[in-house]
Amino acid sequence: MGNDIKLLKQDYQSPRWSHEIIDCSMPMSFDTYSKCSYDCLYCFAFFQKSHCTTGYGKPELLRSVNPDRVIKLFESALKNDTAKLNLDQKQFIPYIQARRIMQWGGLADEFDEWERRFGITLELLKYFDSIDYPLSFSTKAAWWTKDERYMSLFKKHTHNWHVKISIITADKQRARAMEKGVSTPEQRLDAVKRLAEIGIHVTLRLRPYIIGVSGDWKELIGKAKQAGADSVTVEFFCMDARANDGLKSRYEAMSKICGFDIYRFYMDNSKQNGYKRLSRKIKAPIIHEMKAYVHNLGMRFYVSDMYCRECNDGCNCCGVPPEWAVSQSGNIGNAILIAKEKGVVHFSDIAESIGKYFGDFKWHDAAVIIRTLTIAARWIIKRRWRTGSEIIGITLKALIHLLKDTAAF
Repeated sequence: MGNDIKLLKQDYQSPRWSHEIIDCSMPMSFDTYSKCSYDCLYCFAFFQKSHCTTGYGKPELLRSVNPDRVIKLFESALKNDTAKLNLDQKQFIPYIQARRIMQWGGLADEFDEWERRFGITLELLKYFDSIDYPLSFSTKAAWWTKDERYMSLFKKHTHNWHVKISIITADKQRARAMEKGVSTPEQRLDAVKRLAEIGIHVTLRLRPYIIGVSGDWKELIGKAKQAGADSVTVEFFCMDARANDGLKSRYEAMSKICGFDIYRFYMDNSKQNGYKRLSRKIKAPIIHEMKAYVHNLGMRFYVSDMYCRECNDGCNCCGVPPEWAVSQSGNIGNAILIAKEKGVVHFSDIAESIGKYFGDFKWHDAAVIIRTLTIAARWIIKRRWRTGSEIIGITLKALIHLLKDTAAF
């Protein structure tokens, strides 16, 4: 590995703020490598990175973060030594000082084959272990759960390291066709078991749910429960209609696996422009049935989808245990849960966390935040949620209160 490291350019910039910063409980997102070694046909990062990241399609141009730079950021923030940080780094200081949880594996898998070769994630894990920092990992890899170098660290963090294992089907053949280079569903379920056995909270990440592929979700969730997962998070596949030839070829390959023209299906059943998400009418029956099934198994249930966020068992839609109290609550998901519980939500209900962690964030256009909040408020206004025998109706006041003073924030 020593010689390999010398060939690896370590100038990849991470952490970053998720573009869903207003709707995320852990918007500080981190990736070890500039691209993933896996080749999943449905990869949501493919469109963005293949157009925006230099050398994304060329493995020889792989980059990683510079561990020293990452450590410097956290050390300086925790010691409040801001003089050593540049302007981009300083924006993370309040979040890090409050020890809010960091999402690891936002746009690339931190435990993929690049990690097996280079070990940059392992190097940083040792540092985060030393400062006992809360982390939530998202991965499809299984090999590292049999490697004591990694597991010896995780054993010490059953209180603040959370793992999401991504599996979209229990069907080995469909998984292999859809997720090239990834361990089998059975191997990933074994990883769930190994992690659960040492006390780690593990969430089955059923993302993306793909119609025609993920229909065996009851079997998959049942096996995940048996393996030791304590929660499930789901989101439907989203299709980017702004597809070049490379992306269209992926949709064609997906269509063969699904058994129908996925591009045409999404175009016909999605109102959105560009990024097609399907309609609530298609998704809601599946999500509601899944929620009931998951709860019947004694597991927590979460939805990161655009629709049905009211089904969440907490504001962190990735499944981080709510009792840890490490998620930031200034987000739309939490606003929806407040509205569901109380019948109305005010912007002040979520403003404190936003001001605390993102008060110095440079919003380029106040209209952006207003537009985002307006979309979310529509969910609150239009939906009616059944709580026992009571139906809670949300009024236009929710929108007024949610948007009050937003432009001046």
